[in-house]
Amino acid sequence: MNSSDTIIPSSFELPDFYHFPPFFTIQPVLSTREKQLGQWRELLLKYHTDLKITTLVLHECPLWKNNAINRQLTKDEIHIVIEDFIQSGYGEWEDTHTKTR
Repeated sequence: MNSSDTIIPSSFELPDFYHFPPFFTIQPVLSTREKQLGQWRELLLKYHTDLKITTLVLHECPLWKNNAINRQLTKDEIHIVIEDFIQSGYGEWEDTHTKTR
């Protein structure tokens, strides 16, 4: 299963910034990128906490794609978001070799 097959439950309320197209492109200006990555951390934490999901499987996470605005993160951008998430102390790789969980 990949993220395009997984649906975000209607019980989870997405923040307004999730519907802003530039949110799905890692920003080149450092101050903007830092704010953007902070929003990704906030979104990932809230999603997994609210839905009681304990392990983030990269290719199964529906947050990477927003069909309503036809935008999605690339694999490289997903890894930037996740590396920031880990460096901020919110997670660790379960599989350090393949880096998918």
